[in-house]
Amino acid sequence: MTHRRRPIRLRRDGRGHTLVELMIALVLGLVLVGGVFVVFLGSRMSFNTSDNLSRMQDSARIAFALMSREIREASGTGCGNGGRADNGIARRNRSVLNAAQSATPAWWSQLGAGIQGFDGSQATPAVAVGTAQGQRRSNTDALHLAGAYGAGFSVELHDGAANQFRLNTSQSGLAPNDLLIACDYRQSTVFNVSSVSGDRVNYAVGAGARGNCGTALAYDIGTVCPTASYQYDPLISRLTRFGASAWYIGNGSNGRPSLYRVFLDGGPEEIAAGVTNMQITYLVDGSTAYVDASSVTDWASVSSVRLTLSFESQEGGVSTASGGERRLSNTTSSTVALRNRMP
Repeated sequence: MTHRRRPIRLRRDGRGHTLVELMIALVLGLVLVGGVFVVFLGSRMSFNTSDNLSRMQDSARIAFALMSREIREASGTGCGNGGRADNGIARRNRSVLNAAQSATPAWWSQLGAGIQGFDGSQATPAVAVGTAQGQRRSNTDALHLAGAYGAGFSVELHDGAANQFRLNTSQSGLAPNDLLIACDYRQSTVFNVSSVSGDRVNYAVGAGARGNCGTALAYDIGTVCPTASYQYDPLISRLTRFGASAWYIGNGSNGRPSLYRVFLDGGPEEIAAGVTNMQITYLVDGSTAYVDASSVTDWASVSSVRLTLSFESQEGGVSTASGGERRLSNTTSSTVALRNRMP
């Protein structure tokens, strides 16, 4: 018997996808990818906003902390006589630095009233208004501060004939060319250190803006170098580092506004980026209202400062505002009392 083989037939259990099904699948895939992309963009936007807000807060903390500290210490001498009067006698302070011996002394060379403000329309001798990096931006206030910085050192002996102070420590950390302020309950003098040896601090006549015009430390009214000698009382006298700073809004390294500081005869230093404006008002003795710098006639009578700073984010496109660069912005105020002017 002959057997025939039956041909093997492949069964088709399914059909191929139609064009409609493929298009539906493609659309669903695009919707899914689009949803993931939207979530990614939202997360990135949220991160950028949080990051820029954090940097704005850092700038605010730095700006207010540093400026408030220097405002509180402004006009101090280290002896507690940095107020408006000393036992009914007007405060007596003098600088023997060469830069202070003229009708228009260098802004950093003397204690003066310890504080002076400048409205946006007023020029400051510390820095010019301009568009270059570090120059002051127009229509923003500026502030000059001066005073003793740090704890200082007790004077055990002042030898005026030898032009020398003997301190209560040999570990003062003072160095030649430091600017110091010597004080007692009668007066104060800003001078330059010529040399330091152990507990001995010496001063001498020197050249340059920082140099001493003479070695007579007596208080003397005028624009010439003092000639009268003065002996600082031992045990009640102190030597403290002297500093003067100018604060203003300048053109930052990234082309945007920043908070700047100039210390003594140094150059501009960028302190905090993203500070777009600074407006300052002052409280004067006998008044309850804060006024602009142009309304202050006696800077020795200023007892408190109201500082208002405006900030912006470092990057654009991180706010929900419509149009423009869409930068985050914020304005914050703080009131600071001059510690040396407190009753």
